[in-house]
Amino acid sequence: MMRHRLSRRSLLAATGASSLLLPLLHQEQSYGQAAAFPLRLVFLVMGNGTIEDAFWPTGAEGNIVLPEICTPLEANKSKLVFLKGIDQRVWAEDNPFGGNGDAHHNWGCILTGTQIATGDPPHDPGGPGLALASSKSIDLHIGEALNAQAEAAGQAPSPFSALSVRCRGNTGSGRDTLSWSGDRAPYNAEGDPRKLFDTLFAGLTTDMPDPELVKLRKKRQSVLDYVGTALERQTTRLGTEDRHKVQLHLDAVRNIEKQLAGGPVSAACAPPTLEGDGFNFNADENLPTLVSTQMDLVTAALACGLTRVSTIALADANNYDLYFPFLPISQTGIEFPTRHHHDIAHRPGENNADHIKVEQWFMSQLASLIDKLSAVPEGDGTMFDNTVVMFMNTLNSGFSHTVLKVPTIVAAGANTGIRTGGRVMDLGSEAHNKLLCALANHVGVPMDSWGDARYPGALTLT
Repeated sequence: MMRHRLSRRSLLAATGASSLLLPLLHQEQSYGQAAAFPLRLVFLVMGNGTIEDAFWPTGAEGNIVLPEICTPLEANKSKLVFLKGIDQRVWAEDNPFGGNGDAHHNWGCILTGTQIATGDPPHDPGGPGLALASSKSIDLHIGEALNAQAEAAGQAPSPFSALSVRCRGNTGSGRDTLSWSGDRAPYNAEGDPRKLFDTLFAGLTTDMPDPELVKLRKKRQSVLDYVGTALERQTTRLGTEDRHKVQLHLDAVRNIEKQLAGGPVSAACAPPTLEGDGFNFNADENLPTLVSTQMDLVTAALACGLTRVSTIALADANNYDLYFPFLPISQTGIEFPTRHHHDIAHRPGENNADHIKVEQWFMSQLASLIDKLSAVPEGDGTMFDNTVVMFMNTLNSGFSHTVLKVPTIVAAGANTGIRTGGRVMDLGSEAHNKLLCALANHVGVPMDSWGDARYPGALTLT
């Protein structure tokens, strides 16, 4: 006797629940495969340039040798691809400062891929202004597109289309803002971990939810109860393989129930514990704790489905107030009165030693972010398997202000379609617009180009 295999569509149609659940489930899922999880994207950005000879790896793919700055990435190097030859042409070829200009002001170009606009008041007397962005940044575009896809499929959108976070630094101008909602419209990056915690999680733990929200949840819950019961009835008529399909559907239903109840969507969805009220996150000696806490909050937001896109700014493009008393470097300035990050970028110390130590610390933060994402279980793997992280230093050299061949690393999980394996892609010279375009494609937002029309196309990262 021939046994007919039930497709997901026919199975759900039999329960009368196809219109509710079909958008939530991947039709290509088959027995033995792990449940599909959403793809995420994180931009981790810093400024002030690097020391090239101490940054770029050497050696063949799969056996690259990390130089001094990148040694903190050793344990994760198989998850990386170094992109050599990423140029910020939109700044280098067209900026109001003339020539290469003061590229410390280029942050309005980083995620927009367009030339800057002139803002008021002017940064310098007679200068072009605050170098504000002229268009929306790609983090917000991707987040909004993913939410639109979810709504079109009958799913609830992420509460935050994109999450913008900073670790020290300022916000509001082209030298310290990465996320933009449009022309000359900075999108605030939250730099206070306590405020960020409240923004993300305070509403999830309230004891007095909105009455209309309770009513809506009860209505949706009643539908899910019916769906779950109907699916359970189907199992009595099915063989082993189809029972497995039903169980996958039931797991999805229970996951939705948890979201409607306001509880965690998985065991890994839990707000991090913050330092006590007396802890000063802005103290120079506490910079490592500040960065770690902000990354914990971003990781939790991704795990809880609060957003799928985040931007983390490691201070700002100048870092005049960023110090490293926890590193073995002199605190006496060379070009400036004190040894802040900007002074180190301009005067890297004997044999570049101070700059290398600082850059090593920044690389350890990238390693930490990868580790945090890898510690969150998802199915048979981890959240990192479904995540892309783009690291970029927005200058090649902090002293000469060059924006060609800026240090760029992509860390990508197994389910993102990006080939990593520990390799260096020598691109020659490619506009960074093409990288942004490629990243959007890999997280499910198709596009042929991003930003300035002079730089169309996408990099091939497969």
